[in-house]
Amino acid sequence: MTRRGFGRGRALVAAALAAAALAAAACNAPPSETAKPGAPAPSPRPEEVAGRIEEYFAKSVTPGITLKASGIVPSQVPGWNKGTLDVDANGAKQSIPFLVSPDGKYFISGEVTDLTVDPLQATLAKIDLQGRPFRGPADAKVTIVEFSDFQCPFCSRAYQILEEQVMPAYEGKVRLFFKHLPLKSIHPWAEGGALAAECAAEQSAAGFWAMYHALFKAQRDLNLDNVKAEVAAFAKRAGLDETRFAQCYDRKEPLPRIEKDLAEAAAVGANSTPTFFINGRRLEGAQPLENFRAIIDEELG
Repeated sequence: MTRRGFGRGRALVAAALAAAALAAAACNAPPSETAKPGAPAPSPRPEEVAGRIEEYFAKSVTPGITLKASGIVPSQVPGWNKGTLDVDANGAKQSIPFLVSPDGKYFISGEVTDLTVDPLQATLAKIDLQGRPFRGPADAKVTIVEFSDFQCPFCSRAYQILEEQVMPAYEGKVRLFFKHLPLKSIHPWAEGGALAAECAAEQSAAGFWAMYHALFKAQRDLNLDNVKAEVAAFAKRAGLDETRFAQCYDRKEPLPRIEKDLAEAAAVGANSTPTFFINGRRLEGAQPLENFRAIIDEELG
């Protein structure tokens, strides 16, 4: 299931960047032939360059979209600085990396790709698995990372494929991690499900997986009105400390961890649910066992 609200904002920004770039290419006049050479002007300060970027693109975007350029520092590309353009399209947020010339004259949208680095390892390096619950051997040759949403029907289907086919077929050979990608704009209780899973994880890894199973199995019966009571019941059945769980859930204590997962999803290009990374290799959607097998068998071999 795609992030429709997020996608609309992203498309608007992308269109604005493209339009602005075309305008720049069409409208920039060549330097005057009569211009006299002189001492080079001092490079503008980073905040001045950020302001120039914001002002430039603000002229092209739809009203209601806000832009904030920040983090302008030297990049790994000689002669260029890098930064981030944070875009808020009526609540749909996106961070766009960019390169900018030190004089603030030229702007390139997008990430820099180092062709000397293994792309699969580069993808995995952007996903923090330290201390996260997992299933399977710690030294498994294949690692599956799933970005998912407990309310997404396609994720529910993927859950069945994983639990009934993939994990049994590769028992002892793969390990599975779960990352949160709640699409709040279309799934109103998805964040509540993610909070419940993380509050369970605060008590034990077994608690996390018990909540994971309970949420997917009860997906059709859950809604925004009953999710709090239902996850409390799940926690009780899992043998968790009910008071501690309730406090964690009510205070939304794991929200920073969920937001970190969302940032990681954006960093690796996981914009729909479910999205899997198998040893860094991307597999999107509720794919059949055969598609998992094609990647896993190659990695095992």
